[in-house]
Amino acid sequence: MTPKQIVEKLASFPNRGVATENEAPVLDFLTQLFVNQQVSREPFRTPKTYISVVWWLILGLSAGLICLNFSSILGLVITFVFVTMAMLYFNWYASPVTNFPPLVKSQNLVIKDKNASPKTKKLILMAHWDTAPISLLYRPEMVGNFRKSLKMSLILMMVAQFLAISQFLIPNDFLLLVSNILALYFIIQGITATIDFFRLGYSNGASDNATGVAAAIETAQKLWHKNLQNLDIELVITGAEEVGMIGARAYMKAHYQEFTKKTYLINFDTLGSGDLKIITQTGSWSTLVYDNELVKTAKEVSEKIASLKEVKTGAWHTADFDSVWFQRAGIPSVTLAALDKNGRMPNIHRPTDILANVDYKPMEKAIILAETIGVQLNASNHDS
Repeated sequence: MTPKQIVEKLASFPNRGVATENEAPVLDFLTQLFVNQQVSREPFRTPKTYISVVWWLILGLSAGLICLNFSSILGLVITFVFVTMAMLYFNWYASPVTNFPPLVKSQNLVIKDKNASPKTKKLILMAHWDTAPISLLYRPEMVGNFRKSLKMSLILMMVAQFLAISQFLIPNDFLLLVSNILALYFIIQGITATIDFFRLGYSNGASDNATGVAAAIETAQKLWHKNLQNLDIELVITGAEEVGMIGARAYMKAHYQEFTKKTYLINFDTLGSGDLKIITQTGSWSTLVYDNELVKTAKEVSEKIASLKEVKTGAWHTADFDSVWFQRAGIPSVTLAALDKNGRMPNIHRPTDILANVDYKPMEKAIILAETIGVQLNASNHDS
C-alpha cells in the first residue's frame, strides 16, 4: 500500500483509542502489511487515557489541601506526593501516577527484517498508532497559550506545597482559606481540561498520527529493500503515546540492553499540515535540546536535497514525543513533525483532525529525509 492509502485506511476507523474496540482491527491491519517481515506484538499496561492520570493528580492534590483542615501532617504528605508526581508527569519523566488504576493492556508492534543478518548499527523508525482524547485546551484560540497555562498550573502546585508546609509549621485560618480555594481551582481546571473528551470522545487522528505511521512504514520498506550492509532497520509502532509516551517507554525498557552506541532513532509524529520540521527542542516546563549526530545529519541532508531546501528546525513545547525517553538516555534521536507558521500543529486533539484536512506534502518530505538519513548512516564510519 502507498503511504496515502495507509493514512486513508487508518482514518477510516472512527478513532484509534487505546483499548477501545478499534485497537485490535487497527493492529491487525498494520500487521498484515508486513508479509516479508517478522512482526511481534509486545503488550504493556497503561492508563486508557491521560484523563484518569490528570484526575488522580487533581483529586490527590485537592485532597491533600483539604486535609490541611483536619491534619496538617497528613495534608503535607499527600500534597508532597501528588505535587512530585505531577511535576514528573508534566515534565515528561516517568511518574508513578501512570501505574495507578484503572489500567488496560495495549500493544506495540515491533517489525524486523526476518532475513537480515546482525549489523553493526541499528536505526529505529518509530511512530504512534493511537489517537488522542479531544481536549478544550487544543482549541485554536487556546493552544497558543498551552505552555504558559501548564507552567502556571505547575507553579500553583508548588504554591500548594508551600501552603502545606506553612500550615504544618505555622497553622492559621488564612492559609486554610487559600488552600481550600486552590483545591477548588484545581478541580475546575480538571473539568476544563477533560470536558471535551466526555462530550466528544477521541479525535480521528488522520494527521496525528496516521501520517506518522505511514511515513515510518514507507521509510522502513524502502530501507529494507536496499539491503543495507551496515544498518539494521527496526520499525516500532507504539501505543499509548497520547497517554504520556507509555508505549515508547515500555519498548525502551524491554529492549534497552540491546542498544549500543550505534543505535539511532527517527520518530515520525503529525505530518499532515504545515511545514516539515526537524524538531530540536521540546519540553513544557524545562527545555530538552536535541543536539546529536542524527540531528546534524538531518540538517545536512535537508540542505543538499532540492525538495527539502525549505525544511528547517523547529520547537514543540505543547507536549512531547516518543523520542523523549531515547534522547534522555543518550540515544541519538530526532523527531520529524509538521508545524504551521505559528509553530503549532493544526487540528490535533480536535474533531477537525480528519482526512479532509490532511496535506500529504510534509509526510512525503519526511519519507525522503528519513530514507536519506538511513542511507547516510549506513555509509558513515562515525561512532556516536
